[in-house]
Amino acid sequence: MTRDAMTAKLSFPIKFLLLASLLGAPGWKAWAEVPASGPAQLNAAFSAMDALTRQRRANGSLPRWSDPADAKVLGALWNAPVILGRPPYTSNDIPLLLGILEKETQVLKAYALFSADPAQQPDTARNAMLFQDEITRAHVFLIKVIAAAMPAVADFITRLKPDEMNDARRQGLRMMRLGFLEIVNSATLALRSPGLTPQNQHALANGLAENAVALAKGTTRGDRLALVATVQSALPTLSPAVQAPLKAVVTALSVNSCEGLCGLE
Repeated sequence: MTRDAMTAKLSFPIKFLLLASLLGAPGWKAWAEVPASGPAQLNAAFSAMDALTRQRRANGSLPRWSDPADAKVLGALWNAPVILGRPPYTSNDIPLLLGILEKETQVLKAYALFSADPAQQPDTARNAMLFQDEITRAHVFLIKVIAAAMPAVADFITRLKPDEMNDARRQGLRMMRLGFLEIVNSATLALRSPGLTPQNQHALANGLAENAVALAKGTTRGDRLALVATVQSALPTLSPAVQAPLKAVVTALSVNSCEGLCGLE
């Protein structure tokens, strides 16, 4: 993963829960298609991760996917079926989905901005390689959350009355779209890193391919073209096995339809 990829990921410190409040609509339920147990599972996993992180930091590192005990904690944090459930996702799911994004982004930043010495600036390029197993899995999970949020936000937009689409909501939706895009763009840029292992290349490529249709529906045509260009620039350096799902990503992002966040002016 390149330093540019890290910069793209960290340059937009969006507060997703704040946006949930900004976009709030009367009648939102606490939870909807996301499992009723999802919040408790996420909070428990996040707390366990926080406690483990404190232990590992005392020894100058962070929880590692290569450590079976650590992987159990990390796996619970990235357990999409348990935390996210299954589609369809609607506007009622937005508060929880944005809350998940907020917490999972904190995990990603913990690895990207790690410094064993608090007095020293983090070496993000080194962290990107050292913690690539963890950062890759964090990226894949975040892509899944964003793919779930896209139809939920689209449903929210269609339910708004014309006079309810005020400037504050419009600006909040634009900020949300930008935040989503920067996370997806960061994961896509990572594919070009010469230090990324084949296993992590596969994980990223498959994560993007499995969610490409949903991502395309909420991404503007111009942003889709930019993502396609990034994927295509990475293809020559990747094995045929990794190229295959990425070609499916290019196909999904090349559609002309535009709905939900995509159509927001």
